Amino acid sequence: MVSILHLLATLVSWIFMILVSIASVAGTALLWYTYYELKNKHKTFETAYLSESLKNESAFLWYSIIATIITVILLLLVFVMRSRVSFLAALFRETAHCLGSIPALFLQPIITFLILVLFLAFWSIVVVCLATANYPGIPLQTNFIINGSTTTEIDSLNKPAIDTHNGNSTLKTFALENIQFDPMWVKSMWWICLICLVWGSEFILGCQQMTIAGAVSHWYFRGPNANSPVLYSIGKLIKYHLGSVAKGSFLITLFKIPRLILTYLHAKLSARAEKGSECAKCGLKCGICCFYCLEKFIRYLNHNAYTIITIERCHFCKAAGKAFSTIVNNALQVATINSVGDFILFLGKCIVTAVTGIIGLLLLKRNSDLHFFAVPTLVICIYSFFIAHCILSLYEMVVDSLFLCVCEDRNMNGNDGRWKNTRLAELGGHKGDKYDEQDGAELQDVPDKY
Repeated sequence: MVSILHLLATLVSWIFMILVSIASVAGTALLWYTYYELKNKHKTFETAYLSESLKNESAFLWYSIIATIITVILLLLVFVMRSRVSFLAALFRETAHCLGSIPALFLQPIITFLILVLFLAFWSIVVVCLATANYPGIPLQTNFIINGSTTTEIDSLNKPAIDTHNGNSTLKTFALENIQFDPMWVKSMWWICLICLVWGSEFILGCQQMTIAGAVSHWYFRGPNANSPVLYSIGKLIKYHLGSVAKGSFLITLFKIPRLILTYLHAKLSARAEKGSECAKCGLKCGICCFYCLEKFIRYLNHNAYTIITIERCHFCKAAGKAFSTIVNNALQVATINSVGDFILFLGKCIVTAVTGIIGLLLLKRNSDLHFFAVPTLVICIYSFFIAHCILSLYEMVVDSLFLCVCEDRNMNGNDGRWKNTRLAELGGHKGDKYDEQDGAELQDVPDKY
């Protein structure tokens, strides 16, 4: 899929639209055929496998219905978007030109995934240690005596026997320390652990976004003379921009954790025998939606702020303000590029999922030892969509970074900027003749302030 996007950028729109139509129709037809096969083979199944056959039939009936609905929606979207083929082709031609010059960017999702795995493994170890930890308390126990080499509780002794010693007893009293554990402090540590999990994960993803934005902006302003944009971006990230990434990821955490808490409360309320008031459930749902929207907005703003940081070498707050201003001033162009670009990338994910699901289903049906293959088919489709999302989302980040570079180049260099030669500027509606020549300036590399 990545090779197709890179090598056939001009035809990628038609290819995607045709492939997604064929793959969705073929996948839906295969699901209905599988359901028809299972329905007509009940009489040939042994009694031991009859329950598995019924489960397969029910699962594939639902799969077929859902796939039919999705196929109809996709075909309608393809029909509506067919007039934007030239836009889509030009959009991905520009992105492919950037990625062709910086092939190391394709490694970023893999590196980020490995770092996330290591971080989650470390976090799991900390959680296990925390689950077995307690804070010891030491209350004194004084009801003990020593009789020779024997330690006995006073209440268990025969008191009249002790009194017969008439004060000449060799019994000696002493105190023991009984170690008890108070788990209260551990409960507060679980919240810290949750915050570290969310913040750490967002920080790692933010570092990936900063690396991609830095590499794209370095390539854009340096052109063919750019040497190792990815290594350059990683170096600048480690030396100067870790604080900005930490601040951006912390803002996401501020909105994500309350959303998770509200989601948990809503789930607990729905699971109770007494469902509670509908007003409370509606309030929780509204809160979840609000925090979700805020989280998505901050996440999108962060990515654009990282691009401004790599271009102008400024702090996070100033970059976020400038990124927001740029997005608002170019709202129509941003909406067009994002909607059309996201649509074609979604088609790419659907193609990968459909083709992988078809191949997986055909292979599973050939396995005579496997009688219930509905769940493995679903797992294959989910994993294939997730992998396609991780890889193809790289194009989305590159497109956003390139468009922001175009806007900043136009603001800094006017009519003489490199932005006039980019298709993103042309498709976004920016034309060089809209600006006076007196506003133009010679295109200059962004000065390295560090």
